[in-house]
Amino acid sequence: MIMQGKKPKDENFGFFTSRLYKVFSKTFPSMKSFYSFILSDIANYEFSSVLDIGCGPGILDVKIAQMFPKAKIYGIDPSKDMIKQAGSLAKRAGIKNLEFAIGKNTEIPFDHKFDLAITTLSFHHWAVKCEALGYIAKYVAAGGKIAIYEFLKPEKGLGISGSHSLSVKEANSYSNIPGLAPAKVSTEKGFIKAILEKPSK
Repeated sequence: MIMQGKKPKDENFGFFTSRLYKVFSKTFPSMKSFYSFILSDIANYEFSSVLDIGCGPGILDVKIAQMFPKAKIYGIDPSKDMIKQAGSLAKRAGIKNLEFAIGKNTEIPFDHKFDLAITTLSFHHWAVKCEALGYIAKYVAAGGKIAIYEFLKPEKGLGISGSHSLSVKEANSYSNIPGLAPAKVSTEKGFIKAILEKPSK
């Protein structure tokens, strides 16, 4: 489908909203459970580099960098306020294997391949999801993965998270992305993950 007029834009957090998001990420019990869900999942994969797309204030990336000190972790976000907070957090924590930069799902500011690209509670904001996934695939190493993590949206209604969530039906629809194998979708305790792998050959 060819879209007319202005190209849709992703949501971009400003000075106040980025700080509210940081408070939410650090204090809400559901977020702690969500981070545990992600960390336990990525522990199943082998990687030396991770790209977090839509990293927000960097709370999860600091945890990943601490958990996997031999890996290099990169976080990007279109919000300069988020990146500023993320950089400050990493500096206070003394993290050396972590780098943040302004960027987004269709503008990755790094010139190398990643073993694992993740997006957490960001995918639902993306304006052009299929286009973005195809673009990200170019930055994933052969045999690498793109992992989408979101709150689970029920098949009927919006649930507690409203539109800030992802349904199984939608997640399964991302199975014809150039350069990626069909999505493998699973759910757990109100969360959902979709893994898209880049074939080794």
